[in-house]
Amino acid sequence: MKKFIFVLGRDIELSLLELFSYFEKEDINYSILDKYQNLVVLETDKIININKLGGLVKIAEIIDNFNIFLKNLVFDKNKIIYTVNDEEIKELLKEKFKEEGIKAFYKTEIKSLTTSSKLDFEFIKFKNYISQVIQVSNPKEYKNRDETRPYFDAKKVTSIRLAKILINLSQAKHEILDPFCGQGTILQEALLMNLNCYGLDANLNEAKKNLEWLKNKFNFKSSYKLFQGDARNLSKYFRSAECCVTEPYLGPYFKKYPKYDEALNVIKDLEKLYIQVFQELDKIIEKRLVILLPVIKTNVKKNLKLNINKLLQGTKFRQIQSSFNLPILYSNKGAVVEREIYILEKSKL
Repeated sequence: MKKFIFVLGRDIELSLLELFSYFEKEDINYSILDKYQNLVVLETDKIININKLGGLVKIAEIIDNFNIFLKNLVFDKNKIIYTVNDEEIKELLKEKFKEEGIKAFYKTEIKSLTTSSKLDFEFIKFKNYISQVIQVSNPKEYKNRDETRPYFDAKKVTSIRLAKILINLSQAKHEILDPFCGQGTILQEALLMNLNCYGLDANLNEAKKNLEWLKNKFNFKSSYKLFQGDARNLSKYFRSAECCVTEPYLGPYFKKYPKYDEALNVIKDLEKLYIQVFQELDKIIEKRLVILLPVIKTNVKKNLKLNINKLLQGTKFRQIQSSFNLPILYSNKGAVVEREIYILEKSKL
């Protein structure tokens, strides 16, 4: 078993829930040693790949004896860029660099542990733990994958980071279905995670072009199929699917807070849609349904959302049992419509 410090993203609880869901899916044993704000110290029996998760910023391996580590530290070049969040360790490193004749340049990014900078050496001290960063997420890669594909609209697309998180929360091992696939972000990330995918939407042009682009640009062995149709008639297109991961139609785009009655009418219309979709998903999905449901802010400072119990009525879906406070609210700064992430599983009773 090895010990690590995991630096979580901005949505701390969501990032932690994703991490634990991933461990569970991969049968990775772990124990929690400590936690503070966006840092969690874990002991695990396996090193994970940070690119498999959307909510992690850094992974740092804990050093048992820093003095021995420093003594045995070997450099493969004479120019080093480094950072550390502890002055004592910084001074020890400076002595080592001087002793070895290394030109070392100190960066201050560590003051914000969530900064994703690729450095030669990065150390994090948390309480009595001293660790070396061994993996860093690459948001530039996500941005490039987002913005260079044929179709991209930041106002209506699920972010790559969130898509990864939702997929991991589903714990899918073989396949996922997205009945509101839109531009295909959830499908594309699932494909890159070696999951087979099925997508449905009223208009498939954007998803089709984006997935064709993905297939030409990236090497993956998983497959996908797209179907044009209405999510309220899912069982006409699919017999079964392991898991469903989707950000459905959330109502019209609001530039400002709507009036209460206007928002209430949207909620009522969405309720009619979702009830039918949940009934169809109940016929198809074998394990989990991970879905975002809207919370609409109004001009009277009262939020409106759907009644989940009404949506679940007549289905075998139930919210998962968890120590986390579910559903988890996910919101972008200044957004009129926030989203709640529901993790539902098929009851065997």
